[in-house]
Amino acid sequence: MSLGKHFINGVADPITRALQVALLHDPFLRLISDDKVLYRDDGRSDRVRIVAGGGSGHEPAYAGYLGEGMLDVAVVGHIFASPSASQISAGLRAASTEEGFLMVVKNYTGDKLNYGLAAEKAKADGRAVNVVFVEDDVAVEGNALVGQRGLAGIVLVLKAAGAKAATGASLDEVTRVAQQTASSLVTATASLDRCSVPNRDAQESLPFDELEYGMGIHNEPGTTRAKLVSLEETVERVLGMLFQTSDSDRWHPVGEVGVMVNNLGGLSVLELNVVADEVLRQLQTNHKGVQAVRLIVGTFLTSLDGPGFSVTLVRLDDAEILKFLDAPTTAPAWPHKVSDVSGGRLSLTQQIVPPTTPLPEAASQAKETAYPTSAFGRLLDRIEATTRADEPLITKYDTIAGDGDCGETLLSGVQALRKEYESYGHSEILPSQAFRQAATAAERGMGGTSGALYAIFLNAVSTALRKPQSKDGAPIFTALNDGLGELYRYTLARKGHRTLMDALIPFVETLQTTGSLSESYSAAKSGAESTRQMHAAMGRASYVGQDVFDQHGGIPDPGALGVVSVIRGIVEVLGLVEVKEEKA
Repeated sequence: MSLGKHFINGVADPITRALQVALLHDPFLRLISDDKVLYRDDGRSDRVRIVAGGGSGHEPAYAGYLGEGMLDVAVVGHIFASPSASQISAGLRAASTEEGFLMVVKNYTGDKLNYGLAAEKAKADGRAVNVVFVEDDVAVEGNALVGQRGLAGIVLVLKAAGAKAATGASLDEVTRVAQQTASSLVTATASLDRCSVPNRDAQESLPFDELEYGMGIHNEPGTTRAKLVSLEETVERVLGMLFQTSDSDRWHPVGEVGVMVNNLGGLSVLELNVVADEVLRQLQTNHKGVQAVRLIVGTFLTSLDGPGFSVTLVRLDDAEILKFLDAPTTAPAWPHKVSDVSGGRLSLTQQIVPPTTPLPEAASQAKETAYPTSAFGRLLDRIEATTRADEPLITKYDTIAGDGDCGETLLSGVQALRKEYESYGHSEILPSQAFRQAATAAERGMGGTSGALYAIFLNAVSTALRKPQSKDGAPIFTALNDGLGELYRYTLARKGHRTLMDALIPFVETLQTTGSLSESYSAAKSGAESTRQMHAAMGRASYVGQDVFDQHGGIPDPGALGVVSVIRGIVEVLGLVEVKEEKA
């Protein structure tokens, strides 16, 4: 997304409106609109209240952590700006308690000063208030005056402190647990780009091939900019920052740890889970002295829509911290269950089962001619070459007209067929077997609509080739025509609907009529080209406005181009030689 492009640009007071939605999570929540304070009013005044907050833009922090067993008061400032002392004081006055307040504060100057002022004012009024500062960012070590920034580790401190407070413990005991947790944290970040701040112009992006390590959560630059590398190298560097910290009191690479992999706001769930899997893998294989026993993955403390992640490690030397991380809470942003990974990532192999064994292939009843498997391999080599060469253009068109994966999906199917071929293990292959392998590869390697269309067609051709031929004409031509007929049963797509059928149908029909591979290839190309100005009646392209196609002067259907690419590989191997088989 372009930086600065937002739906809420121009919306008056978006922060209060967002907080109003948070009220729906819990009937005990109350909102002081003018002070942007959310607090729980559950009628109890016999336990310690946990207070935290900061600038907006870090959602679900802090409103998402209001709940039994976690946070009682959330104080919210403007985007990336500390709340004022008067706001914090309003929260302390509203959430009455006889047992005192614990403030959990990230180590930023504005937060420390404003929470400190509110704490001192409350003490002057006779309230008991303690403060714990969280400074878990290992990227900014070495400045004794400023200290380290507070990052996602604060969420773990809130969880431990809130669970302890729920037991009815004293303010000193709750403070001890919070401080112990805060002193056992290390966090490091990596991000592909800056976040996008609403209503701010001229926001600079990182170059496409670069990322930054050690970014904070307020859009400040990272401590190191580097070239974008593989996920394995990126995670290795992030973990290296954690394990190379010079703060031996805070961190020592031995013993049990909890792991939090946090989305900075802009990563998909898919990408974040892959990152988490890699973090767990490297902890187990590269850092033998550490045993991860808990894994927490999700969006916990963000930098608006920052496309990055942070990794937090918390030492679990004291079993009490582990107990409090596992304790129940009604806070909506805390995961319902923290993953127990004490058995290690490799123990998951017990839950991963092999695929079911396919049924034996039916024996061919037709008199098929077997061909050298090597000939099939040469054909496959050429098809792989043509689809690889055509993939960028197909993907480009599909990015405009669809979801941008058509070329990559086709190439994945061809590469899956390569694996089928390499595992075949026989010197000769029947045509029906070759088509069956191609169908399996399309089903497993492509998936989606195009994979299903290819797989149905190729399976039907294979089935037709195994049957005794009762029709006049070359067996392969008849089988292709039969395959097309079977495909008609499962899809309404026909010529003129702007799909891969606009190339496949003329190819099969021309081959059946003329027996000429070159004429059939030309018919397929003409069919694909005819889709350039065609209105999409089916598929994802049907959801795209016609003006999008008109802007580019018309776009041929990517699926039809994919069919042409495959046929081109076949034609190039056969040298455009017209093959007319003997009639059955």
